[in-house]
Amino acid sequence: MSKDIYTSVHLTLFKHSSESFLAALDEAKIPHEPIRMFSTTPQGSGLVESIIALSEAMPWNAIAKVVIAWIDARKSREVIIHTEAGDSIQAKGYSASEIQKLLQISTNVIVIDTKPVNES
Repeated sequence: MSKDIYTSVHLTLFKHSSESFLAALDEAKIPHEPIRMFSTTPQGSGLVESIIALSEAMPWNAIAKVVIAWIDARKSREVIIHTEAGDSIQAKGYSASEIQKLLQISTNVIVIDTKPVNES
């Protein structure tokens, strides 16, 4: 039995965020996988992705930098980090080191862009 400890970041991408945010992760060479959700009841519409790695190999700093750069690129973008304590924190205005710490205690990260990529 392996004693390796895995950790993950769950991303829920809404509106027009999926294409641009996933491209930013790809550009930063951060591997991610879709999570297929099945339910017999209606669910919120959003694409769910997961970043999974061995705890010591999780690229926390790289993910934090992607979050900040992605938000700063357009005013229509927002990232909300939900923590284990039940807090919801809007990532706009936080530093990379602060985002990195929040990601480590996150239960879900909501990624939203309210405008299509081709609209300014």
